Amino acid sequence: MITPIMHLLNQHPFQPLRQVVSLQPKSALPTKLLLPLLLWGIAFIATGCIVSPTQSAVQPAAVGTSTPDSFNGAVADIADYAVPTPAPTAEVKASVVVNTDGARANIRSAPGTNAPIIGKGNPGDAFEVVGKSEDGAWWQICCVSGASSQVTNTAWIAASVVRTGGAGDVVNVNVNDRILPNNFNAQWQVDWTCGSDRCQVKECTAVVDAKVGSGATQPFLTVENKVTWSDTCFATDSWVFEVDQFTGKERTGEYADNFLYSYWRGQQPGAANGVYPLDDGKAVAVFCSGPHTVELEEGDGWTTVYEGNTCHDVRSGLLVLLSYNKRWLFTGEFEGETYDHAYFGDSESLEQRLAATNIELFEVQKK
Repeated sequence: MITPIMHLLNQHPFQPLRQVVSLQPKSALPTKLLLPLLLWGIAFIATGCIVSPTQSAVQPAAVGTSTPDSFNGAVADIADYAVPTPAPTAEVKASVVVNTDGARANIRSAPGTNAPIIGKGNPGDAFEVVGKSEDGAWWQICCVSGASSQVTNTAWIAASVVRTGGAGDVVNVNVNDRILPNNFNAQWQVDWTCGSDRCQVKECTAVVDAKVGSGATQPFLTVENKVTWSDTCFATDSWVFEVDQFTGKERTGEYADNFLYSYWRGQQPGAANGVYPLDDGKAVAVFCSGPHTVELEEGDGWTTVYEGNTCHDVRSGLLVLLSYNKRWLFTGEFEGETYDHAYFGDSESLEQRLAATNIELFEVQKK
């Protein structure tokens, strides 16, 4: 049977979602798909050559219900492990810490560089936050000793010269409580398979490496990611995330609802409902969720549908495990036939699992 899916042969995997390109598939030419790499979010969309992704600031994990049964036994039952009961968390006031490279930070009477300077903050000085400017560029702080022994109840400091800490949308300023160290690294193993007779490559494995690169802006780390396919099934690719080292969340969060881009869920993403054994023998309490569904319109009547599940470390929110199945659906006319989200049996599957990292994960012991 000749179907309209034939023109999708030889697609290339791993186009980062951040570098979205115009999708203009043409007959007899490969379709350039985006890939929200789960790769670091990797949440990658592997398109492949298929036819047609003090007290620590982090408290012990809450225990939830069982994990989605979608990982073929890779995730162990949480009931078989001892998971600490969440400890009460004392209220922490929001604060900022001067984060300059040796220079003193100006403290002003109002938000703006034209406002008078009434004091200075040394690197490492912490101030309680009492407000923020509408544009988010200035923190209102308390309490500040002004110039010439003048004392003021509140003052303002530029957000660009401090890192945040405390409650709400910020975290504890203790450097020992940061989720991501400055030398952060991680590695994921990837297994990809094609479920189509028309695929030139039927299966392939890859390694995704992540490490801190240059260009970090406190409190964000620039995390560089690189995927390398074995046997050169597909070309090597790379992409960059900016992640808050104190919250464990990716900067923009614009793909928060896309499970293919779920590398960084932030600390305590949900109640622990499973345990994932790492290759080094450690067992990590994880929050697994799903099934999730993402649909991407690719043009020429084609829609790709991703259905899968994810698991994240309950301490850091780091992606531990992801699996999905991808199908191609066609809507339109082809050789006199009319189709509405027709599925011709062509699919691909991907599983990505954490192999190693120097992040402190939420380890548990078997009962």
